[in-house]
Amino acid sequence: MDKKKIFSFVVLGIGIIMLGIGAAFLIVKLTQEPATPDAEYLVSRRVWTLEGEDKCFKDETITIDDMTRPCIPSVVWEFTGLGEGTLTTNNHINDYSFKWALQDGKLSIQTDWLYELNNTYDYELDQESGVLILTDGDQNYEFLASED
Repeated sequence: MDKKKIFSFVVLGIGIIMLGIGAAFLIVKLTQEPATPDAEYLVSRRVWTLEGEDKCFKDETITIDDMTRPCIPSVVWEFTGLGEGTLTTNNHINDYSFKWALQDGKLSIQTDWLYELNNTYDYELDQESGVLILTDGDQNYEFLASED
């Protein structure tokens, strides 16, 4: 065979291989579940607790089985609906309402505390592991989605 025919068959073979790879990627993409928007995911998991050993609610009247739960989380955010929620810092002795919004990688929270607080955080949300990381300057806060 001459060189033109060999070259044509090689190009045809590469084209068929590329077509197969493209079809495989298309099938994978079409069969994937659509990604849940971050706001909907926060609401679907509902309760988010601030992690860290120093973030435990301390009350001598409460006894906890150390084997099942080392502490009661002191900061708990509950995203009750799109744009609204409640939070506690003392095991629901006091609950405070907040309004929230996600935009351009930022979480804005307006809390109806003793006075109105307005905070904005950079956020990262890992939906697979249920981790929400908020960054405020040099400070990071890690919240985990509750399994309850």
